[in-house]
Amino acid sequence: MGEKSKLVIDASVVVKWFVREDDRAPALNLRELHVSGRVELLAPDLLVYEVANALRFNPHLDAGDVERAVESLFKLHIRLCPPSVALVADAARKAKRYGITVYDAAYMSLAEDEACNMVTADGKLYGKVKGSGVVLLLPSDELNDWLKWKS
Repeated sequence: MGEKSKLVIDASVVVKWFVREDDRAPALNLRELHVSGRVELLAPDLLVYEVANALRFNPHLDAGDVERAVESLFKLHIRLCPPSVALVADAARKAKRYGITVYDAAYMSLAEDEACNMVTADGKLYGKVKGSGVVLLLPSDELNDWLKWKS
């Protein structure tokens, strides 16, 4: 296998690692592919804040649970990418074009910058950006096909 396959993941995927939600198994599968070195997962560094915020609002978790989840997230060594003028400007353009937040568009911009796909478990977001050619939905046949092709 040549260069390691890469995927940008958004917070909707990562939250499933820590909370029992629908489609948790495919999210855990992506994490395992990363841990085993078969796929490199990356994200804008805002991922950590988005995940912590989502977990903070989960009624089944307390502050200690959120802290342990964030610690676990750092231990996974997901490549967290800082913002740049070019990435933020591109995200702002995408946000306007697709009618989404700059936060969500930041993941798309990073994926394009890294010449890889982005994975989201947010069906509403996916519905707005599926024509971009960059975003894959978790779970989907398209993502499963990508994983088989890259394995």
